[in-house]
Amino acid sequence: MFNMATMAADECRDDAEERTYYRWIDKASQLLGHQVALGSQEESDLGDFYADDCSPAEAVTELLAQQALERAA
Repeated sequence: MFNMATMAADECRDDAEERTYYRWIDKASQLLGHQVALGSQEESDLGDFYADDCSPAEAVTELLAQQALERAA
């Protein structure tokens, strides 16, 4: 059964998950030395690492390694 309390709880849960994700992206941005643009390929790549439960430091290390490989190719 759907009611206003359920809807409000779902919205709060979504908001908390979103805030957690944006804090994670901010930490990764600090490690990269620049702000990651939302909607960019860089954010998409970092989002994949976030979904895999990587820490921001692990994700940045992997992202930089991938970028170095692409430049070398």
